[in-house]
Amino acid sequence: MIKKIMVPLDGSEFAEAVLPYVTEFADRMGSEVLLFTAVGPVATWDAAASMIRWDREQAAAQEYLDGKRSLLAAAGRTVRATVVLGDAAESILRVAQTEKIDLIALTTHGRSGITRWLFGSIATKLVQASDLPLLVIRPREGAPPPAPAIKKVLVPLDGSDVAQSILPFVEELAKTLGARLVLFHAIAPITAYPGFETTQPAALGQVLEEMQEHARQMLARAVEELKGRGLAAEAAVTIDLAVDGIIAAAQELKVDLIALGTHGRSGLGRAVMGSVADGVLRRSAVPCLLVHPRETPKT
Repeated sequence: MIKKIMVPLDGSEFAEAVLPYVTEFADRMGSEVLLFTAVGPVATWDAAASMIRWDREQAAAQEYLDGKRSLLAAAGRTVRATVVLGDAAESILRVAQTEKIDLIALTTHGRSGITRWLFGSIATKLVQASDLPLLVIRPREGAPPPAPAIKKVLVPLDGSDVAQSILPFVEELAKTLGARLVLFHAIAPITAYPGFETTQPAALGQVLEEMQEHARQMLARAVEELKGRGLAAEAAVTIDLAVDGIIAAAQELKVDLIALGTHGRSGLGRAVMGSVADGVLRRSAVPCLLVHPRETPKT
């Protein structure tokens, strides 16, 4: 259960684009929301002047967060707001651990915020360093936040136990939101494999068909298990490079969320899910849920 959601904000409308999703999650799950910002050191040679400016920025940031807190709490939600002094990414990770946060929700970038964060670099650092699930939204310039209804979730799997270990978290979320899961696997084209030029076309076709059948069987088993636990689920297999296939599938299947493991290897496509997740995050207009997989015990 997602009991606490942390929302890093920088004072910009771009960063606030994640709030509709946060309120949807909080309302469905009864989650507490922690609005957060970090104020970094002010560059000046005068130590006294630096402290004064620092205090002013901290006060402005707290006033801003308190305003947002009042708006969100008016609907009966439990919302807190906190400002800390320090590096943004490091502060987010430290406070998330102290507060026992279950989900960090943020946008891929902000602009002209009160704390002057470089939100793209913050998101990248969190993806690389955080063990917590991350809900990452790409805000649209000049457009209002998208409707937060999440009815269909794309779950790319690479055949590895580690990648599949994110399913319990995704299942719980899908049950709460009433969403349908689409398990997806992209098989790399034969041309992506070294030495394909020396292989007979007939043999290449047979190998590709066997890979597709293997993927279908893998996903079919997972779908049946999900259905047995009361979830709506389906499977999709395509021939494409991992990131390209995920982006295309998300658009064609009209999903509302892409749930990805941040690591995973030795699967059917031998994809390293960390690099795949990074590629999808950089290109996807669909919100992404990044989950750090649980290590499965060796047998």
